[in-house]
Amino acid sequence: MARLIVLQPDARVAARLSSALRAEHDVRVVHSWDEAHAAVADGEVHVCVVDADHPTRDAAKREIAAFCHRHPSVATVAFADASVDPDYYLLGGLGVDGLILANQGEGDIRDTVTRAIRGALAREVLRRLGGPPTGFAAKVLRWALEHGGSEAGADDMAIALDMSPATLQRMLRQEGLPSAGRLLLWGRILMAAHHLSRDHRGVEATAYRVGYSSAAAFARAARQLTGMSPSQMSAPEGFQRVLDAFVRELRGGGSHSSPRRFVLLLTALLLLPGCGALGVGGPAVDRGAIREVLETPPLDQVHFGVLAVELTSGRELYARNRHKKFVPASNQKLLVSAAALSLLGPGYRYRTEAWAAGSRVGPTLDGDLVVVARGDPTLSERFWPSGEDALYAMADSLWWRGLRHVTGSVVIDVSAWDSTTVGPTWEVEDLRYAYGATGGAFAIDEGTVRVVVRAGPAVGTPAEVTWRPDGDHDYLTSFVTTSPSDSVRRVTADYLPESRKLELRGHVPLGSVDTLRFAIRDPVRRAAVAFGHALDARGVQVDGTVQVAWEEGMRVSRGCAAGAIPGCPNAGLVFTLESPPTSEIVQAILEVSQNWMAEQVLRTLGAEAGERGSWPEGRRVLLGFLTDTLGIDSLDVAPRDGSGLSAYNLVTPRAVVRLLRAMRLGPHGTIFRDALAEPGEDESTLEERLLDLRGRVWAKTGTISNVNSLSGFLVRDDGREIVFSILSNGSGLPAGRVREGIDDIVRALAGR
Repeated sequence: MARLIVLQPDARVAARLSSALRAEHDVRVVHSWDEAHAAVADGEVHVCVVDADHPTRDAAKREIAAFCHRHPSVATVAFADASVDPDYYLLGGLGVDGLILANQGEGDIRDTVTRAIRGALAREVLRRLGGPPTGFAAKVLRWALEHGGSEAGADDMAIALDMSPATLQRMLRQEGLPSAGRLLLWGRILMAAHHLSRDHRGVEATAYRVGYSSAAAFARAARQLTGMSPSQMSAPEGFQRVLDAFVRELRGGGSHSSPRRFVLLLTALLLLPGCGALGVGGPAVDRGAIREVLETPPLDQVHFGVLAVELTSGRELYARNRHKKFVPASNQKLLVSAAALSLLGPGYRYRTEAWAAGSRVGPTLDGDLVVVARGDPTLSERFWPSGEDALYAMADSLWWRGLRHVTGSVVIDVSAWDSTTVGPTWEVEDLRYAYGATGGAFAIDEGTVRVVVRAGPAVGTPAEVTWRPDGDHDYLTSFVTTSPSDSVRRVTADYLPESRKLELRGHVPLGSVDTLRFAIRDPVRRAAVAFGHALDARGVQVDGTVQVAWEEGMRVSRGCAAGAIPGCPNAGLVFTLESPPTSEIVQAILEVSQNWMAEQVLRTLGAEAGERGSWPEGRRVLLGFLTDTLGIDSLDVAPRDGSGLSAYNLVTPRAVVRLLRAMRLGPHGTIFRDALAEPGEDESTLEERLLDLRGRVWAKTGTISNVNSLSGFLVRDDGREIVFSILSNGSGLPAGRVREGIDDIVRALAGR
């Protein structure tokens, strides 16, 4: 445990700081600057948390400067009232290694101290190198040493230094520095040695703390890099020995670098203000305004997680519970959309193919017509006049290619996907509504049926009900009646699994005409039947039936089999219907928060980047993308669906911010940001929100029972773009009230 002193005359504040830090550090409370100096002289002290206003602000400034000069190896963290502008403390007023505000939680306090320890460690390494600075080398070494014990990677280093990964590696070679990955590895091992020899942590706990999966993995990395075992690193001189090895490599004693300008770094550090605070410049955030939102009833009872960082540097501007898990609601769509753009590509298009399995003689196909479907989510009025119009277009394509007669059957090959029609961990009550619709490899109208209900001629008479897609004429049974004109409409739908039919019950006011949507629980069969009607309406005669091939291997004409139609020598491609590109599909999902399409995309990830189009396989691919590609901690995310309808989804604010930042700075950054909702944008989820920030916010909303979220990008008043995530759970309040609070937080982040 790191030895830590707290200089705090207020006993209540000292107790709170001690409570937050005692689990990880050896804490001693002192009550004067003389006691603080004496404590450092008595033994090794790693961190000093000081009252930035004791006994007065000016006096504290002088004492802190003297303390830093006298004890340069000690990380110094200031404690300040949250109502005071933090720029005074961070932008040269004190120049401390970290700042704890009075309103911060225990997790944030611990994180601040951890970062301060890393900063002091970086300073110690650079001090050992000595000499005047070279700008790039000083920056890259400081960054690697501060972040080597975290989850940061080489790409993060490049982004923080405002350059591409290729440029970073080229400049590292020019400076004679090791690669970015090796520098970060050194940073990780140095942090481990610090924990082992100075904090006296165990090997297994240390391995996990610095990002290794096991003590054995850590031991292998340590021996390969330093030639030392963890037990050797645990000795009192262990940290110094590891530090010596690192300095030798930088000066040319190792095998991975050349002896160039590594002795020229100390002055860069010493030119920093005060204790040498690293990377704390940039715009300030009105923390007091955010605290007022979060601590004013009734929002003070809501569980909030907030994280905001600068886009380019990754510098943290505000954090509250950033490491805690939240149910994200529709913020889950950010994860699926990012994976789709990255793994499928923005230009990927779904292909629905019609194959003639048999012999073609003029207008007649002697065999089966096979439609190979792959889950196209765009067969609806969002991209067509209606889903049925898309099916009619397919029938027209067959007719215009001369097909008039099929002697066999129409087979809808959906074997690339499983047949599951209910999303995992969804609530039963959601399944009747359009937002709870599910699909499959061949489905239209976003898995819904469009019902028009006309009141009867008198109170008590049956209402007239029509629906599209029509399909079977007895598919829907209505028990809806006409009620008085001043009554409230109430119509509910129940799915009868034994007959695969919908029953409508309820009443509608006299003189009314309403259009309603309900989820179809058998969407693939319903779409298949509708396609059969479309063929008949367009003059393509089918002698057989319309069938659905759920599993690979189902036999069709002339020795062909479902799941292998394109490879069958007796099958010929008649036409292909292509969807709009992924870039447009993602926009259709994110702007209006479309659940059904998000689930289709998740299962597509399973089919295209995994082994099958299923929810489990889609989740596996998604989780791999988040953890392996983006480097998100696997403990920070637990996906259960694609839309966020499941209350079992979990994610931390820092995982959301990491994803958003990676996407914005990646090759699809503009596409991804522009796909999000904007204030005042017609039919988007922000159409009526944050109108005073038009043109400056791109974000994804999220709402289910007791859950509200908003995450995205914001251009501050000073012109800087930031990435933010605001997640709230357990509100027990009307969603509108929580949204107001979330919007006020966004305004505070903007500088309003």
